[in-house]
Amino acid sequence: MASNDKHPGAEATLATRVDAALARRGDATVARWKRFGLWQTASGRELAQRIGSIARGLQAVGLASGEVAAVVGDNSLEWLLADLAIVAAGGVAAGLDAHVDDDVLARQLTDSGACIVMAVGDTVLRRIQRLRTRCPALRQVVVMHEQWDHAADERQAMPLAALEAAGAGRPAPAATDPDAPALIVFGSAMTGPARGAVLSGRHAGAQAARAAEALGLTDTDERLVMTPLHHVLERVVGAHAALLAGTVLNFPERAETMLLDLAELQPTVIQAAPLVWASLCSAIELNLAETTRLQRWAFRRAHVAGQSRGLGDRLALAPVRARLGLARARLCLSAGAPMRGSTADWFAALGRPLVDLYGSAEAGGMVALGQAGRTVAGVAWRVADDGEVWLRSDSMFSGYAGAPAASVSDAQGWWATGDFGAHGADGLLRVLGRISELLPGDAGPVAPFGSEQALRSSPYVADAFVHRDAAGRLCARILLNQDSVVKYAQDRAIPFTHFRSLCQAAGVRDLVAILVSEVNAAQTKLHIEHFSLIERSLALGDAELTPVLTLRRRLLVTEAGVSSKT
Repeated sequence: MASNDKHPGAEATLATRVDAALARRGDATVARWKRFGLWQTASGRELAQRIGSIARGLQAVGLASGEVAAVVGDNSLEWLLADLAIVAAGGVAAGLDAHVDDDVLARQLTDSGACIVMAVGDTVLRRIQRLRTRCPALRQVVVMHEQWDHAADERQAMPLAALEAAGAGRPAPAATDPDAPALIVFGSAMTGPARGAVLSGRHAGAQAARAAEALGLTDTDERLVMTPLHHVLERVVGAHAALLAGTVLNFPERAETMLLDLAELQPTVIQAAPLVWASLCSAIELNLAETTRLQRWAFRRAHVAGQSRGLGDRLALAPVRARLGLARARLCLSAGAPMRGSTADWFAALGRPLVDLYGSAEAGGMVALGQAGRTVAGVAWRVADDGEVWLRSDSMFSGYAGAPAASVSDAQGWWATGDFGAHGADGLLRVLGRISELLPGDAGPVAPFGSEQALRSSPYVADAFVHRDAAGRLCARILLNQDSVVKYAQDRAIPFTHFRSLCQAAGVRDLVAILVSEVNAAQTKLHIEHFSLIERSLALGDAELTPVLTLRRRLLVTEAGVSSKT
């Protein structure tokens, strides 16, 4: 359990820490971003100037100290500039998920009380303008990207260049109260509507500094932004921590090119969702099937040998690491959801072990570093008798945006996370799921997490969860790994025309039935009676997926599905 000692420099805010860190870097590169296939760079000095210029512009258009400005859009340098400039101006930066539906986005803008929206991308700009009448506090939209849809109403959308021009000549923003709100961080909404945790400037700065220290970040590290910036583990633990440590941040041109950029950059620190790591593993396994028998034998022999270094590693494993973008990786983080055991074993054998990163918006960032054996200073945790994880921290959130003021912890300062966890054999925290995901049973709540992890360990399953259906039966809801199942069907001449027909093919359903039976045989405490397939391919932006690419059970259990008895 971590100590509760104060971190050095506890009085510093996120804004002052970032400003000092960028000043130390001077003309050294701190950020890269890709435009039209070419990498652009920004130094510490240039980034600090841009943040200051935008902050002065925000004050010029009326952002008062303590007012909320929201950042909405996909990962980009502009997103981060907006985030840090709002805080530097004395405002409160609310990072919102650009892929939620209009009702959720309008609710989050209203709950946070956003008076300004920094929009990144034309799609976001059009959505915000469509929702303006539903957000009474909103008075200004700033377009963060240079090339934008001028067919939009220019009277209601202010270009970034105009914002910066409005602030020209103004004095630098004054320092703000360290205990005043600085960030609003929304959770992943896996089991309920997302709520925005409010963090002070002091707490946000402390958590970013602690993350940099716990991860051992230095100015020789490079990092590719791969998880959504509005998520606490990318925003605070990723981008903010990297800036404090001088680690170079790299922004892909778009989500579709992310894995290509990973292979090109070969960064030293890589953070991705469990599904992304599983997809990388699956892709290599599929590609191996197309190689010669000798090549497959050489890889399998070297892979079984694990992390031992030798000729097999150099000839068989090193090329695979380079192809994935892991040639220089010293730290591979699995973040946002419980890590998959089979995937972890595969990467450990590849010589790049995955480290499970557990964090919380309410705790302001990182809580535990799983198998790395390190805990975060200032944060303590315990597992209650019912399995719920409780946290206590000197950098805890002060409440939820839009909610009436209320205590967020018990009399001893502990806060109930809603996560279900356990002590691992090494004494470290293992978060397995959510308390709300426990299933009712005759002898008390039943944990389905072992069966779910066993299902996910199959190369044919992208994700799965177990629930009770309307008849009270234990049912597995399964999302197939499209690439793996397509190859399975092609190799066996199973006819299909699209993903839905693939899911409905008898041969594929027989494959899943066998898999479920094998899981039942291994997981004797829980017997899956039926399964249903999610008969469409899901991607980031679909309502059924969280920002870290896990299934939203509350939406999927209500869908009608074709069930099969096992």
